[in-house]
Amino acid sequence: MIPAVQRVAFHWSGGKDSALALIALLDDEDVLVDRLVTTVERGRNASTVHDIPTALLRAQAESIGLPLHTVAIPGPGLTGYTEAMAAAAAEMRREGIDAFAFGDLAASGVLEHRREQARPLGIEVLTPLGELTSTECIEHVLASGIRATTVVVDASLLGPEAVGVPLDRGFVTSLPPGADPCGELGEYHSFAHDGPLFRWPVPFVLGAARRTEERIRTTEGLRTYAYWMATPLPASHPG
Repeated sequence: MIPAVQRVAFHWSGGKDSALALIALLDDEDVLVDRLVTTVERGRNASTVHDIPTALLRAQAESIGLPLHTVAIPGPGLTGYTEAMAAAAAEMRREGIDAFAFGDLAASGVLEHRREQARPLGIEVLTPLGELTSTECIEHVLASGIRATTVVVDASLLGPEAVGVPLDRGFVTSLPPGADPCGELGEYHSFAHDGPLFRWPVPFVLGAARRTEERIRTTEGLRTYAYWMATPLPASHPG
């Protein structure tokens, strides 16, 4: 008997880990990637945490060749995330989605939480990068041809000059001692805009770097985090 192909909804952050994980899924004959899923803050038209405009997320999805499904979160950061995602997951399950896939590494510490959320709905969790160390992952990214730009950095570790630069070996080696090379502990986030995943480069421009603080509810209570951010903005196709 030919095994059934899993219909998968891939949780797309717009960054380099998502791009690497999606490449692996698209190469897997047992998987059909049905859609990209991204959480956005209601009323702002931008992704939660990374602040990527919805229009630019759609430009990425169009270049990749997959539809984008946005899930509206009622508040800033991750406020209301669990409830909104639970409702969206139940609807996607009814639409025939068998599995959710994420670009997380084990170092992020969130994989078991992902599984706990999906288990009651009968949805499997796929983690194409889950077995990689952070060092292995960033080496795969650098070797893959994925082109990405840093858009968020932890202000306690890096200054504004670290925002808006290409994610290359020079950037990785410039990280302070003890920093995760893949940014799995929030050291940095990136915006992927070109490479083997994309049918054409995603045109964008960067806004000015700005310092921001966010209060995020964690398992240890409410914590304040400071970041340097440069929001990527849509730009017209050349010509």
